[in-house]
Amino acid sequence: MVDDQQDFDEFDTLFHPKHIAFIGASEKSALGSMLFLRSFKNSQWSETFYPINPRSEKILDWKCYPSVLDVPYPVDTAYISTKTKYIPKIMKECVDKRIPWVIIFSSGFSETGDPERKKLEREIVEIIKGTDTRVIGPNCLGPFNGETGMAFTFSTPFGVPGSVSFMSQSGGHLTQLVDVGFKRDLRFRYGISFGNQIDLNCLDFLRHFRRDIKTKVIAIYLESFGSANGHEFYLELRKTTKTKPVIIWKGGFTEDGSHAAFSHTGAIASNQKLWDSMAKQTGAILVKNNDEFWNIIKTIELLFSNHLPNGRNVGIITPGGGSSVNVTDLFAFHNLKVPMLTPRSQEKIANILPDVNVNIKNPIDLGASGFILDIFADCIEIVVDDPNIDIVIVPLWPDHLYRHVFNRMIKIQKRISKPFAFCLPSIADSIELAKKFNGIKKNLHKNRVLYFFSLKEAAKSISLFCDYCDYLNFGR
Repeated sequence: MVDDQQDFDEFDTLFHPKHIAFIGASEKSALGSMLFLRSFKNSQWSETFYPINPRSEKILDWKCYPSVLDVPYPVDTAYISTKTKYIPKIMKECVDKRIPWVIIFSSGFSETGDPERKKLEREIVEIIKGTDTRVIGPNCLGPFNGETGMAFTFSTPFGVPGSVSFMSQSGGHLTQLVDVGFKRDLRFRYGISFGNQIDLNCLDFLRHFRRDIKTKVIAIYLESFGSANGHEFYLELRKTTKTKPVIIWKGGFTEDGSHAAFSHTGAIASNQKLWDSMAKQTGAILVKNNDEFWNIIKTIELLFSNHLPNGRNVGIITPGGGSSVNVTDLFAFHNLKVPMLTPRSQEKIANILPDVNVNIKNPIDLGASGFILDIFADCIEIVVDDPNIDIVIVPLWPDHLYRHVFNRMIKIQKRISKPFAFCLPSIADSIELAKKFNGIKKNLHKNRVLYFFSLKEAAKSISLFCDYCDYLNFGR
């Protein structure tokens, strides 16, 4: 066991390969490898990338080798994109070449439901048993590195590297997460798509991300444990969540969804109640769809651990147009509280606002006066400093989508330790507002400010964040 405080490098060459082989490379490939090949032409691996195909002498001006055994350099990582019947022979060659990491991109294994394909997976595991070669997959995309841009797909911009590491049983979800991350400024360190998990699995990568000192948040899309032991995964979760938040999107939590999961990665159906119980006992954050997943990753990344709430009391300030009853019901439904401000705070706000068409208790409705920037900002300052309030949510409407409004709010957010977030519910309904927001969004990303596109998203994400904080406080 390596000390958790050290920089753990067990998978260093997986995420930082120097020499890469691509077995099954072809300029006429029906498996989509051409995008991969062309992308590598413009990458840092262009000089250490080796196409493998016995039928070609050259691919995209690269020398093409008939086998990995013919490559005159050590190979860190081999990708396999061939028909399944050829893979056992290729795996034996990878073992003979002493390649540490083999990513089987090809699909058509146990996810088909064919017992012979399951038998083929077992054959691959037998081939690597007792060797230094490990397999990721099959039916996967392999590793991602936010710093170097290492990924099977190079078509998506990667954004700024950061401290979120993720694993995904689905290659599609991995690429979607990278795409969403670029647009929403999620900052990634490592990622892995591991498909059917016949060898390396969710437990291996959970353990690695826990030990990696640069990983601060762990996000997981999982349909099954694969080759991992469920109880060991539970024990590793308990260790991990004491210091690092772990977000799990469990795919296949309905009966129909579990059938889809089996045809996707061969995942065996599991009882959702067991997952719920495991999350409750370990402090893992369990979500059920992609929107919840993106939002809670962003929330945790920005708020943990410098903006921890002391409780679940939310102060909501809206510049007119807000429905106090609806907002209060929404947050209460998500196990949050919307308490009255202290009498002192109410008095301060009352001295600023007119006597009619406002609410100074909470949620605070500033009426038409809320569209005056100084009044709006002064009232937010009062709510932020109120001892009854642990979290501040500010819904903004079309007339507030101006840079100077956000600049003022950012200054307030930077001086406080309470969680603070904007909510922009009108943007989803207007192309013009979305365009208007694009310039402002760059400023929010630069200053690492949390925002949501609906009050429902805000309530759900903040509630999940509070659940994790409650777990940490309970364990102390």
